[in-house]
Order: sequence, then C-alpha cells, then structure tokens
Amino acid sequence: MAVTGDLLLHEGLWSQFATDPATHDGAHFDFAPLLQQQRAYLDRADVAVCQAETPVSAPGGPYAAYPEFNVPPEIFAAAKGAGYDACTTASNHSVDQGVEGVKRTLHTLDAAGLQHTGSYASQKDAGQPMIVDTPSGRLAVVTGTNSLNGKPQDTPWRIDRLRDGTDPDVGEQTARQDVARAVEQAHAAREQGADVVVANMHSIIEYTDTADEYQQRTAHALADSGAFDAVYGHGSHSVQPIENYHDTWIVYGVGNNVTETAPPVNESNNQGIMARFQFARDGDGHWRVSDLAWAPSSNTRGGKYAWCPVASDAPSGVCRSEAEDRAIRERIARIVTTDSAREHGLHEWRLSEDRTG
Repeated sequence: MAVTGDLLLHEGLWSQFATDPATHDGAHFDFAPLLQQQRAYLDRADVAVCQAETPVSAPGGPYAAYPEFNVPPEIFAAAKGAGYDACTTASNHSVDQGVEGVKRTLHTLDAAGLQHTGSYASQKDAGQPMIVDTPSGRLAVVTGTNSLNGKPQDTPWRIDRLRDGTDPDVGEQTARQDVARAVEQAHAAREQGADVVVANMHSIIEYTDTADEYQQRTAHALADSGAFDAVYGHGSHSVQPIENYHDTWIVYGVGNNVTETAPPVNESNNQGIMARFQFARDGDGHWRVSDLAWAPSSNTRGGKYAWCPVASDAPSGVCRSEAEDRAIRERIARIVTTDSAREHGLHEWRLSEDRTG
C-alpha cells in the first residue's frame, strides 16, 4: 500500500497545466505531467491512496484557491492515470463549497474511477466502508478530520471526524465517540471481508516537524483499539515522525503530495514522502506490516511544478539541484527516523533495491 498527502492546488500551480479544451476532449487542464513521476512507485503497490484535500469545481470553473477552495476537477483523472486506486476525502476544507461541493467532488472521483472515503453524498454511503480489492487481499481505509475550519456540518454523517477532545468546543466525550466510530467502521470492514484495515487522520497544526499532542493521543487510541493494522496522517503540510507504537506503525505526517511553493520559512510545505506499507501473514495467519519504507519528494522539477522524487538512487534524475535534493532527503530522514522506527527496520524506498518480499 502506497500513501501520499494532500493534492493541494493553488492558482499558481494549476495555471501551469491549462490547456485548450477544444483540443483536449473538453478538459481545461492536463495534470498528467504533475504526477507522472509517481507511476514508477505506484506500479509497485497493490493499492495506492491519495488525499483529496479540497472540493473540485464543475468543468470550466469557477475556480477558487485559499481560503475556500474550488479547484479544477481534472486533477482526479491525472491521479487515476498516475496509478492511484482511491482517495481519502475528509479534511478541514471538505465543506468549503457546502454540500453541493461535497457531492460534486465525490461524483468527479467516481467518474475518474477512484474509490473514496471520508465524505458522503448519503447516509447509506456513510455506512459503507471503503474496501479495495487486490490480487493478494482486501484492504480498507477508515479516515477522519480534526477540523472543518469552523464551518458547520449539515449532518453528523457527512464528513468523518476525529476531533481533539482538549478543544472546549469539542470535549473528551465527542473525541472518544469519534474514535469509537472509526473502530466501528473498521469492524464493519472486517465483517465485509477486509484482510487489512488502515486508519487515516487529518490534522490541522501546520508546518511542524513533530507530531502534536492531539495527533499522538488520537493515533495511540486508534492503535490501542486493536482494530487497525497501521495508522497514517496528513494535514500538517509537513513530513512528521514515524514510530512503531506497541508493534503498530504510525506515520504521523506524509507532507504534501503536490502544492504551490511556500516561502523558505515554510519550506516543509514544499516536501513530502510517499509511504509504502508491505503486509504479510504471520505464523498465526494474521496480516501484519512486514516492511515500511518512505520515498522523499520535492514539489518542483527544473523550476516547474511536478512531484519529483529526491530519493538517493535518483530515479527521475535531479529535481532542484544535487545539493538541494540531498538536503531535502537528509532533512526528511532525520524527521521520520525515530528510535522505534529505526529499531523496527524503517528505511528509504529505493526503486533500485526494492524489497518486495
């Protein structure tokens, strides 16, 4: 299973990929070059999951960036073309365009052939876990977002939540109920045949290299439930530590997938990782994470927006410069490699020496 962070489009990024719809089957944007370097990695995963951070517009717009996003819908066709199978959709921007924006985004994901979980068009849909079938087994993802940026949620089931109990507007009881809801979804997925269930969290404290108390508390609660085989997160727009917590792997923050460049003070915004979980059956026949690897990335290549791996084997060549690529890779390695992760074999994902066993 390969996972990445936010597909976070701003006008400065999407304008680079504008096309003439008359010559591109009605498409106003071609985002294939933005994601094309991911194909070599995603082809080696049975399941690839992205994060649909924002609502998408109708074809042709109108478009909007921060603070209330409404981005070109062509991004999902590009994600499918790059090799993604599914996207999580619960985020602090989920309801930027209201219920209609939620439904339009889900319809666009369906049209692109991407499964999804985290936001729902109907209560019936909200009760159905997302299970992705692979030749080796069936994998489910359960997700939730801490925040909706203060916007109201029209029904409790519209967006999956994992809220912060220390927030006085939330409270510990609500936070416990959110975790219980996630655990219930995990059990439902198992009952429907999922071999592996992974939890996903969307946090809101940005540009930090460490996991905050909310992230640690919630991830540990999910792991302690015994319902999940791994936990990973995004939302901070930064790569964050990876730990092995009582034999459950937790990737606190995978950073951004693609995004517009932030100034140097928020350089973490411009970097990310693709995390690759490998699962295998143990002696008792239970699925466990047998290997966890990370591939570091930059949001530009040759001065243009593109996901670009800065891995030590440089599968796509130089992204920024050899020195900058090395600095990004070394910085990310320092962040993700906690003592527990090192002890349990966390390593960089190098395509040239891929571990597939």
